[in-house]
Amino acid sequence: MMNRFRKWLYKPKRSDPQLLARFYYADEELNQVAAELDSLDGRKDPQRCTLLVSQFRSCQDNVLNIINQIMDECIPQDRAPRDFCVKFPEEIRHDNLAGQLWFGAECLAAGSIIMNRELESMAMRPLAKELTRSLEDVRGALRDQALRDLNTYTEKMREALRHFDVLFAEFELSYVSAMVPVKSPREYYVQQEVIVLFCETVERALDFGYLTQDMIDDYEPALMFTIPRLAIV
Repeated sequence: MMNRFRKWLYKPKRSDPQLLARFYYADEELNQVAAELDSLDGRKDPQRCTLLVSQFRSCQDNVLNIINQIMDECIPQDRAPRDFCVKFPEEIRHDNLAGQLWFGAECLAAGSIIMNRELESMAMRPLAKELTRSLEDVRGALRDQALRDLNTYTEKMREALRHFDVLFAEFELSYVSAMVPVKSPREYYVQQEVIVLFCETVERALDFGYLTQDMIDDYEPALMFTIPRLAIV
C-alpha cells in the first residue's frame, strides 16, 4: 500500500529528461510487454507472440542503454574493462548486442541450451543466473530511487551497478566466444603486427621516393595490400 502511495505521489513526469525518469518509464514499458507475453498463448496467436517478442527485445535494449548511461554518469571510473570487444567479429559489434545478451542470459538461467552448444550452456548457466539476479537488483534499486530523488545516486545503487557491470562484461565475453570464433590474444597480436608492417612499408616507400602521396591517394584500396606483399618478397 505504501509503495502504491509513493508511486502515485512521487512518480516522475514522462517528459522529464533525467536518466532515472527515463529509466522508470522504459522499465515500466518492459514490464507491461513481459506481462502480456506471460499471459499469451503463443500457439493460438503466433503472430501476436512474434510481435511481442520483438517488442520485448527492443524494450530490453532501451532499458540496458539507459542503465549504461547511468553507469557512465555515476561510476565512470569503476566501469568494467571491455578491451576484449576488439576481438569480436565486426558483425557482432552492433547496438542491439546488449539486449541479445540479456535475452540469452534469461534463456540460459531458465535452463535452455543455446544453439546446440550444450557444454558451453552448462558452463555459463551459473553466471547467467547470477547476472539476471544482479540485473533485477539494479532495476529495483533504480526504480526505487526514481520515486525518491532523481538527482541522487546512493552508494547502495552504485555498488549494485558495479557488481552488475562486472558480471555483464564477463558474460558478454563468454557468450560471444561460444557463439562465434573469437581471436586468441596471440592471433590478435599477430594481426596488429601485420597492420604495423603494412603501414611502415608504405611510409618507407614514401621516404625513398618510390611513391608519392598523390599516387597513393589515387590507388585502388586493394593495391594497398599489394605494396607490402611486394616489399616482403
